[in-house]
Formats: sequence, structure tokens, C-alpha cells
Amino acid sequence: MAELVEFDDLQQVEVLLRAGIELKFELSEDSEILNGSPVFAGALNSLRDGLIAAVRSGPSSGNAQSYVDWYQISAHPHRWVIITRRAVLHPHVRDLTTVEMRQWVETLAAPLAVDGESMEAIKAEVEKILDRG
Repeated sequence: MAELVEFDDLQQVEVLLRAGIELKFELSEDSEILNGSPVFAGALNSLRDGLIAAVRSGPSSGNAQSYVDWYQISAHPHRWVIITRRAVLHPHVRDLTTVEMRQWVETLAAPLAVDGESMEAIKAEVEKILDRG
């Protein structure tokens, strides 16, 4: 079921998204429950998608690609270390299928979208950590 939430302007949505990023990547510990919450990740991703859709349909539609690019994990390689460190905390990380690992990394990265190349780099780092024991 989808719910409609209205904001006064896109700046409010951007501020809320940036606050989510701050909370997930700067203010919380690795074990913080929100980091691995699919509900929190889904909410952040919905805000991101809504912001991008609103920019695309508005008078500044030419700026939409810059938003799409900024919300890609590939634009934030400094966040990969945090995501990798948190990914190994999954209680069944060694048993996750490729699809499940991708879902886990996408949850940890939200609202940043995970492209294939970044996913492979993060997965390789997770495997190195696991191999070290």
C-alpha cells in the first residue's frame, strides 16, 4: 500500500535525505539497527525516487541527471568502507546468495543506489574480510 506525503518544497525532501545519510554513515555505530533496516532503507529510497521524479517533471528537469548521479554509491566511494564493514555483520553473511547479498548491500547503502560495478567491488572487499577470518 502506497501512502502520499506532501512537502512544501523539494528542499525539504533533500534535507530529509541528507539527514538520513548523516544518520546512517556519520552518526551511527555499525551495529545500529537502522543501518540494516529494510523499512528505513525503503523509506529513504522512496524519498530519493520521489525527489528525482519531481525534479524531472519540474522546471529544472535538466538537473535531474545530476541528482541521479549524486545518489549513486559510485559517487561516494568513501562510503564503501562503511558498507563493507557493516555487510560482514550479517549473521548469515557466508550463506547469502548473490541476490540476498545484493539486497543486503542495497539496504546498507540506501538511499544511495548500488550499480553493478560498485556491488562487485564491495562484495570483493567483504570476501577479503571473511577470508582473513
